Amino acid sequence: MTVYNTTFVIHSVLEADFIAWLRTVYLPSAAASGAFARPTVMRVLTRIEPDTESIAVQLPATDSAGADRWLNETAALLRDDLHARWGNRMMFFTTPMETVEL
Repeated sequence: MTVYNTTFVIHSVLEADFIAWLRTVYLPSAAASGAFARPTVMRVLTRIEPDTESIAVQLPATDSAGADRWLNETAALLRDDLHARWGNRMMFFTTPMETVEL
C-alpha cells in the first residue's frame, strides 16, 4: 500500500488556525476524493526551529491513480491556499511511502 505523508511545518502562533484548516478543508477534500483510507494526523516531536510546530498527515491510498490525481490537482490548489493564507510562515513536503511486509 502507498501512504502519502505530508509534513507541514508552521509557525507556532498559527497552530490552532492550521489545525482548523486541516479539519475543515484538507482532510474533507482528501476524503471526498475516495482515493484514501482513514488519515492519521500526528505531531512531529522534533522541532526544526524554536518557534515552529510540525504536523504530519498520512493518507493511505486505496486507489493509486485517484490519489495521484488528487495530489496533482486538488492538493496543488490547497497548497496555493496555504501560501495565500500564511505565506512564508509555513512550509510542507510530501513523501510517498510504501508499506513493507515483514
